[in-house]
Amino acid sequence: MKASALVLAAYKEPLEVRQFDVPEPEPGAIVVRIDRATICGTDHHVHMGLLQPVSKTPAILGHEMVGVIEKLGAGRDTDVAGAPLAKGDRVIWAYAYCGKCYYCVVAHQPTLCTNFTPYGYADCSKPPHLLGGFAQYAYILPACHVVKVPDEVPSHWASSASCALRTIMHATARAGGIRPAETVLVQGSGPVGLYGVAAARAFGARRVICFGAPDGRLDVATAFGADAVCNIEKTDAKQRAELVRSFTDGRGADLVFECSGSHHALEEAIGITRMGGRIVVIGAGDPQPAQIPGMAFVMKQISVHGIRSAGIEYYREALAFLAAQKDNFPFERLFGETYSLAEIPKAMERMHRLEEIKPVVDPFKN
Repeated sequence: MKASALVLAAYKEPLEVRQFDVPEPEPGAIVVRIDRATICGTDHHVHMGLLQPVSKTPAILGHEMVGVIEKLGAGRDTDVAGAPLAKGDRVIWAYAYCGKCYYCVVAHQPTLCTNFTPYGYADCSKPPHLLGGFAQYAYILPACHVVKVPDEVPSHWASSASCALRTIMHATARAGGIRPAETVLVQGSGPVGLYGVAAARAFGARRVICFGAPDGRLDVATAFGADAVCNIEKTDAKQRAELVRSFTDGRGADLVFECSGSHHALEEAIGITRMGGRIVVIGAGDPQPAQIPGMAFVMKQISVHGIRSAGIEYYREALAFLAAQKDNFPFERLFGETYSLAEIPKAMERMHRLEEIKPVVDPFKN
């Protein structure tokens, strides 16, 4: 059996659809048919070579996807929570972490694994080849933990849960949770930021504020429960700080989710967080270093947490969040048009121009 896949042959070069053989699963592996994939800003970063040396070429792009089980390798009978697996089940899965290094075994921080195999930017020239979501079939390695997708969660929602939302689940945990009296500021109105707004509202924040652009995305933030939004293209840092302080008796935000990736946003977050507050840095991609005086950490006693991907427990939480909150938030507003493999470059351009929030991919669409 053959599978079509979208390949990055070289950084910054045009993407091309290629054919691959679909392998038989080794013990513990799974072969899945990709039902839906979704496009992430990181796909553009990989294309531009910004994830080197971790990323490799040639690579099948795409790390947000839902697979329908076609074949199970010997010994792969259940998902991470013990639910039985069978042909036809939908699953999402984490990267293949080695389970042997210091970070996997001692620190219990698998996303820092020193010997992991990613999806969407791994070398596809070697078997099993199909290590990316922009393909008709994918190969789930034996080291990948998998989670079954609940019946009530559509595939394109579940696909986004495998990156954007699981990252927010991880970020919330790293921040120590969200308390009912707290004001949460979300910097950025892309998929991660908008899921951050929804999570802050669902987890009980007293006030939720979102900074971002353009206005259409801020409308989604409002629909997701933001009490106030601020267009960064129409305001300056002073005006935005005044807005936050007006909601917090002059103190500043208790918790900031920095989801934009801008060094300006990180600098602004330091000033806009209350003394003793927390900042969780999720966004990435800005090569410019932030300029932050060291005394800001001392005098304000701020805690800053970095977030890199997420372990499988947060994939499971993300799916549970979507299932529990599907009637409380208009999640469908996150998603754009559905594209074929050949149309993905067009979709990525539209996303880069902020014309769509989260394009959807159907790899079997003509």
